Amino acid sequence: MGLFDKIKKGIEASYSDEGPSPEALASLTPEQRAAYDANMARVAEAQAQVRGNHLRLTAEHAERFARRPLQGAAGEFLYGPAQYPGADPNELMGMSAAEQVEYSMQVSKDQITDALRNPFGSRKPKPDPGAPPDTRSPQQVATDEWNARAQAKAPYLSPTRAPSAVTRIATRGKSQLEELATYLASSGLGGRPELIYGVYRVPDRISPAMMGSEKGRVVEWDIVHAASATLPPAPVPDVRWFPGEEHWVARAVGEPSVLDEDLVLLYLAAAGIGPEQTIGIARKVHIRGYGGDEGDVGTLWSRVEGTVVFTPPGLAPGVHERMLAARPLDVAPGPPAGIHVEVLNWGAIAKVVHPERHRPPANPSPFPYLPSTGQELLLTYLDVVGLNPGDCYSAQVTKDRPGDIMGVSERAGGLITVTSNMGTSLPCADGKARRRMHGGTLVVVAYRDRPAYVEGRARWAAFQRDVYQATLENETGARRPVEPTEDAGLPKALRGVLKAVDVVDSVLDAGSFSVPDEAPHRYCWPPIVRS
Repeated sequence: MGLFDKIKKGIEASYSDEGPSPEALASLTPEQRAAYDANMARVAEAQAQVRGNHLRLTAEHAERFARRPLQGAAGEFLYGPAQYPGADPNELMGMSAAEQVEYSMQVSKDQITDALRNPFGSRKPKPDPGAPPDTRSPQQVATDEWNARAQAKAPYLSPTRAPSAVTRIATRGKSQLEELATYLASSGLGGRPELIYGVYRVPDRISPAMMGSEKGRVVEWDIVHAASATLPPAPVPDVRWFPGEEHWVARAVGEPSVLDEDLVLLYLAAAGIGPEQTIGIARKVHIRGYGGDEGDVGTLWSRVEGTVVFTPPGLAPGVHERMLAARPLDVAPGPPAGIHVEVLNWGAIAKVVHPERHRPPANPSPFPYLPSTGQELLLTYLDVVGLNPGDCYSAQVTKDRPGDIMGVSERAGGLITVTSNMGTSLPCADGKARRRMHGGTLVVVAYRDRPAYVEGRARWAAFQRDVYQATLENETGARRPVEPTEDAGLPKALRGVLKAVDVVDSVLDAGSFSVPDEAPHRYCWPPIVRS
């Protein structure tokens, strides 16, 4: 007899579904009747509590459902059912006490069994057993799925959208910013910022089996721009650097933190540099491999070190230096007036269409109505909203929080993290095939707002609802409240000493260098105390 059966049997022995007969009640002494009435009052109280708990859990589930980035089939696959898995509360009230407990036990048993089988709340989509075998090549499958998404997207496209293109270049980690600036100059794009939506470091680790920094590794950058003819060479752009560990903006505990793009937009506003003069704002992602113990492939730790902005040379000299000297700046949350910053949750989609980060996206896709890459999501947003590149400050596939980007694979019906960096070799921008670990989680677009873009965002909302069955603005972590920590009030010098001690301790304890601690927020750490 199992645990749940034993509990159920004990409860059945304590309760009678029919209760005592009227004759039996009439024969009770006053003391026995008082005891019986008191017991029935406790039963009624327990029934009311069951109903109240069910209503509370149902409301909490509905609230969590509303916060999901994905709904529909992909949402149920990733998060579980849309409805709370319980009986109607009125149905519960009609049950006897024993029946209510039996039902609750069965629901708990089903939930525990499901949790053991599906530790991430995810079930592998089952193919249709009646469907004929698919004889298409993987390439044809991917093409057909892309064409179907393009057809579904067509009614929502902006009539004024500009044709866009993406140019990917290969650099070396140590000199990536200089190499990107040189390419922008030689291609002529650096002299035509009004043609560029944005630039971004592709947030993938190439050759993930090689540990250490990316200084000698291939690092790719994407340039998102309007399709254009050949351009004459241009001067090398200026590059401004905003390190994430510096205290740029004053924020108290509980106040909204600083979005990377918001900080650089403050600089551009102070410098009088508009989007038509901005080549691109980009988060500088760094992915370092830390060696593990014997038999362990280690950790691929991905983090945003700070933000860079590329502009034509010679604009607004001295503004960056004055901003440095005035830190920490006490400014309102969000971007400057008249600028919109969109942050979309690509990571939620990647979990269902690209679960194995060391391999290409799933083919065929389990949810082919969703984009297969972050780049596709980015370009779709540009086309639906109808953005003009001359209004764009930034267009990126990137990330936010630091973390290990090691691969994910299917095991025993659920999704579990696995330590694998030996995936499929894919072509890089320099033409050579290498393994890679995909690491993007967000799509970020910053642009000067216009009435046409307000209408475009309404189209985007309808497109998300109807086609993606998603609300991708949810659960991005953008501008999350500043968190308190134990050492937040300590002087900067003392915090640095403590951090150095922590790193030394990790080396001594682990026998090899472990991932160092990082501040929970970039640009606004430590929090200030407002009077």
